[in-house]
Amino acid sequence: LGTFALWFGWYGFNPGSTLTMKSGSDGALAAQVAMNTTLAAATGGITVFLLRYVITHKYDVGALCNGILAGLVSITAGCGNMESGSAVATGLIGGFVYQAASMLLQKLRIDDPVDASPVHGFCGAWGLIAAGLFDWGRGIDHYHGWSGFGCMEKDDGGCQTGIGGTAIGVQFIMILAIVAWAGTLSGIGFFLLKVTGALRYGTHVEEVGIDSHHHSPPKAYALGPNSLSPSKIYSTMTSESEPSTV
Repeated sequence: LGTFALWFGWYGFNPGSTLTMKSGSDGALAAQVAMNTTLAAATGGITVFLLRYVITHKYDVGALCNGILAGLVSITAGCGNMESGSAVATGLIGGFVYQAASMLLQKLRIDDPVDASPVHGFCGAWGLIAAGLFDWGRGIDHYHGWSGFGCMEKDDGGCQTGIGGTAIGVQFIMILAIVAWAGTLSGIGFFLLKVTGALRYGTHVEEVGIDSHHHSPPKAYALGPNSLSPSKIYSTMTSESEPSTV
């Protein structure tokens, strides 16, 4: 339900970024943006769902939801300057980027239970690169950028050409700037939480998960007639003790 709400809201975010509907070309651009948003989200979701099945041999609905978000994030930067085929490619590659980043964080033992960094960080970076690579499918010589269906113009009104290296370079500079800004502010915030002892829960809470331990009704995780919910089992545990199955 949350994924559906986000996906639905993205249609206000992406097509709404055209900022005007005063002409037919404005409406056509908004429609193109909506189509690209749909294609990338659907492609990303299916890609991650199939990748996770190949890896785990299980149907993972959570992976499907995160794959949809990965596609949405990947297409956001270039939604208004791509053809539909490029939007599919962006969502497809975004799915692989998300899965690889998710596995990398687990390998590095970095705690990100909802995979926010793979979705918004890694796929966001890929989306910026894709916006430069797939600009209306015209390679790296002719760019539309923020000009809608028109090209980026020179002072004399002609289309700018030969700016491929500059355009791609700008995307990488933007990635570095965002990482520096977000990383610095996040680092300060996490440091303050750490020194005040508010950064982490206890070990036993981390093992069972905060959903079960603190938020969810006890019966939600009780699968058998005599089974105890993890919240009941772990509520009196210390970090050194073992759960009882009695």
